[in-house]
Amino acid sequence: MFEMQKELALYIEYLEFALNNTNQAEDRKLYTMYLASIGCVLAKVVLSAPREEIVEAIKSYDRLCGNTWLTAPVEGENSDSYNKFKVLIGYS
Repeated sequence: MFEMQKELALYIEYLEFALNNTNQAEDRKLYTMYLASIGCVLAKVVLSAPREEIVEAIKSYDRLCGNTWLTAPVEGENSDSYNKFKVLIGYS
């Protein structure tokens, strides 16, 4: 469980880094939306919600990301942590 939480936390730190380092005003709004949505996933993980609830939160976050487009995505060292988190939770 700890490794899963760690990867999710690293991804949240990446989103915060991206929010603070983007040069695109329209991307700031999206990064803020991403942070709010991934925060719901984090809350369910930390509170040990049933796996089905965590998966629904992940699906909601993935839909948000799939229906929005960043103008100039910010590269960061932990940008792949979300995929690692999904593997650890058994969601692909």
